Amino acid sequence: MSVSADADSIVNGRTSVLNQPIVNFFSWFLVWRVPTFKMLLHLLKTDENWELDEKSILFVFARLLKSKFSEWIVVFPEVNIWTPENFQLQRQIGEKYYLPKLDQLLYPRFSAFYNVVTALQRYKPHPYSNLYDITILYTRETANGEVSYTPPTLLEVFSSPTPIKILVYVKIRSIARIPQKRKKLERYLEHLWKHKDKIITQIRSENTQYTTARNLDDSFTSSLVANTSRTQ
Repeated sequence: MSVSADADSIVNGRTSVLNQPIVNFFSWFLVWRVPTFKMLLHLLKTDENWELDEKSILFVFARLLKSKFSEWIVVFPEVNIWTPENFQLQRQIGEKYYLPKLDQLLYPRFSAFYNVVTALQRYKPHPYSNLYDITILYTRETANGEVSYTPPTLLEVFSSPTPIKILVYVKIRSIARIPQKRKKLERYLEHLWKHKDKIITQIRSENTQYTTARNLDDSFTSSLVANTSRTQ
């Protein structure tokens, strides 16, 4: 989420003053900028269904809501890491409780998102205006030329033998249009996840088609050059 002051840095499509945002992460009951021992301790003591109690919300977000700087809040509603095992488990749970069927994502958790929206609701006027809905895909080619979308581990990011391409899709949404009631907010986030799931499917299809066509073109060009060199 970004503050309204960020929009002031662009006037008539031209950059006037570039405000570098301060990025804050909200997870495990804490707002943090870099991992700390306290955050890791909270991680070990709580599960994925954690949620701030009503009395603590404004206390946790007070510094950001009163800040004179451009403070961004980053939230990850998809708490678990995507793995084939987690995906199949959530697919079974979704069928049991009649949840929307997602092909690319794990079902979102609402608690952290609800805590942030509640803080903005209680502290008015607040400086936040936009929600940046960010979708990230990792893609790389396998040894046999196929396209893989398996998320890399942190070690693979720094030591992958093949280049990893990162595809980013951003949708800007107005915070004023986010429902404040819990049930409506859950349906809102669920709708966002369904849309995100379709976007990922579309991006994967288009990227796979592009990569396949490019490889065929490169193969044809190499073959043409090789045949030309033999005839000379």
